[in-house]
Amino acid sequence: MRRSGVLACAAALALLSLTDAPAAPETPEAKPTTEVFTGAGEVRSAAERPATPTTSYWRVKAYVKVPEAQPGARVEMLLPLSDVRQQILRREERGDGFSFREVGEGLNLRGIWVRLAPGAGDLEYELTAEISDAEVVLPTKISTRIRPSSRKDLEATDLVQSDDAEIRRRARELTADTAGPDAAAWALFQFAASAVQSGPGEARADARSVLAAQRGNSTGKARLLAALLRSQGVPARIVGGLRLEDASKKRATISWVEAQIGDEWVPLDPGGNHFGWLPHDYLALYRGDHPLIVHTAGVELEYGFVVRQVTREAALGSETKVAGAEPRIQTQLGTEQVKAVTSYQDKPVASALVIVDHEIPENVRTRIIKEAQADEVSIVLLQAGSESRYFREQQLQRLVSNNLGLVGGAHLVVIATGDDAGLYALFALGERGVKLGDARIVISGDYPAFVGRVLGTVLLRLLDAGEVVLVNRPPPLIALWEVARANLLRGVPMVEEARKWDVEPLVVSATSAEEMSTWRRLVVGAWVRAVRAQVPLQALNLILILPVIATIIVIARVVIGIDSFGTFAPVIVSLAFVTTGLQWGVIIFTVIVTFGGFVRVLLQRLRLQLVSRLAILIATVAGLMAGLTILGSTLGVGPLINISIFPMVIMSSVIENFAASQFEFGTREAVRLTANTLLLACLCYLVIARAGLQSVVLAYPEVIVAAIVLNVLLGKFRGLRLLEYVRFGALGRRRGEA
Repeated sequence: MRRSGVLACAAALALLSLTDAPAAPETPEAKPTTEVFTGAGEVRSAAERPATPTTSYWRVKAYVKVPEAQPGARVEMLLPLSDVRQQILRREERGDGFSFREVGEGLNLRGIWVRLAPGAGDLEYELTAEISDAEVVLPTKISTRIRPSSRKDLEATDLVQSDDAEIRRRARELTADTAGPDAAAWALFQFAASAVQSGPGEARADARSVLAAQRGNSTGKARLLAALLRSQGVPARIVGGLRLEDASKKRATISWVEAQIGDEWVPLDPGGNHFGWLPHDYLALYRGDHPLIVHTAGVELEYGFVVRQVTREAALGSETKVAGAEPRIQTQLGTEQVKAVTSYQDKPVASALVIVDHEIPENVRTRIIKEAQADEVSIVLLQAGSESRYFREQQLQRLVSNNLGLVGGAHLVVIATGDDAGLYALFALGERGVKLGDARIVISGDYPAFVGRVLGTVLLRLLDAGEVVLVNRPPPLIALWEVARANLLRGVPMVEEARKWDVEPLVVSATSAEEMSTWRRLVVGAWVRAVRAQVPLQALNLILILPVIATIIVIARVVIGIDSFGTFAPVIVSLAFVTTGLQWGVIIFTVIVTFGGFVRVLLQRLRLQLVSRLAILIATVAGLMAGLTILGSTLGVGPLINISIFPMVIMSSVIENFAASQFEFGTREAVRLTANTLLLACLCYLVIARAGLQSVVLAYPEVIVAAIVLNVLLGKFRGLRLLEYVRFGALGRRRGEA
């Protein structure tokens, strides 16, 4: 942020705050007015505090549609000012048939429009803001001195009843064991953020009613926290603002609290669970428990905010603007594997999000963007790619998690992948408790229909979406887009439009869920509870697939006769291949075993005990993995960056087994056993990855019981292995000839 601008704005605010009472706006004549409280905004889950401060740039347009009104009709709206964490870079006002002026009122700025002649008109106030999420550092020594200007922030009001007996009693209980205003503020904040449940409520919900109901929205929780703080002698004020989301249209505001702790005004957001800091998508509109809009009585208004995130260059005005040009398509490269293409509309009819795991042809991308612009639809295309399914899932989940506001505000979400990675990508929303309301979700990938039906039902229950549509035979992206577009804009049923493009959608609904068997509904309910408890299904999937991999190893050893370094080693190595991909998995395995074998030969001269040799091998393998990780980060190779998932102990054991076999049976036999271990790991990977067994096991966990039964049968097998028939076949033929 530009410090000079911040200090200038802070000085201006300080001068404004010296006024004892807000300046009364001049009016031609006193008329009845109507106050509009908009603080019934949502309560959202907390975001993690960033390791380093982040600054973002936003363009926010407030609009008010005024119907037929007489001269002198007034519309007043509170407008944001710059402070230590946000800077208003540019302001622009438009209002045909209205006069406009700005009036400073203490810590706030009020915009006043007055109708000049009879008629209707639209009002717009557009601003560009630079916002940082830097936290407030609490002072080491807390002063109990109250500033004269802060005494009004200790007074009780109709909505913040700090003098209420029950509020005072509860505040004393919560702060009984605390020492100092900072500890008291933390205790009261924890109560308002965690003990009081989040839920819908009225914009004018007061502190007493929220405490009695133990439930409230962001504004209700903020009023309760302010009342608790004031009752304990800590000045606290309400701050009304917007939670900014890219390409969104908003109406309701949110609220948080600023408490004077020492000489600092510390932000406390019980609705979002932020203590001492605010994210860079919070825009403060006003300070104090005020209505956002005040207008002449009898005039029915329609109002809202259109939000768009912009680049720093666009915010500072360094981009060239061409009159009459189409909306600019921005392409940003996060990494070599992630690309984003966006097209925004000022007043979009709807918003769409398309996520793919493959390169989008230029002609397809251009057609989608042009059709979205023609339909006045804001659209974002996100592309992520990786060599292994595991990392593709992680990449897609990160894209979804990093764009929660974008996903939550989209009317249409389309995910197109080559396998079932798209199904798992949206489970990240379920972990965060995000609800998509009436949004349509279309997921395309290569997976069995019966698996998609189960996992799609899990998604439907988690996200509470309007519709979940699965396409288990991936069509071209343009066909998927046209089907979803027709449904979104014209209400054409998915199944009807899909026939034109040879697409076979499967619509998941509450009715289809009820048609499942009792056992399958229990499975769906179990996974829903697991995701809501922050258990990632991706990690759970890797655990459930272990018995299947072990069964494949048993078949290979007992029936085929392929021996290896035990049973557990190829199981874990194959699991590592599932996470890294086959190609890089084989390369990493070969490099580690070869390097470890060389180190093992050097250790023979020291005549160390087995335990010491293994410890040294583990240290050596760990150093090699760290080196490969650095190499991967330099070259941008995902499997190398995440190489730490390789089990070091298993690799060290393979190296030790190789050396022991070399000493006992010779180099040729040791190489053969190592090759067999690698062969079994590759075989397991191919069976698991190509057959899609990971999702099958998740949707039908009874496969594990079948694996146990099969292992019981294989354990009783006493015949010759297939390779033994090959080895001893020549001997049998010679005996027959004799």
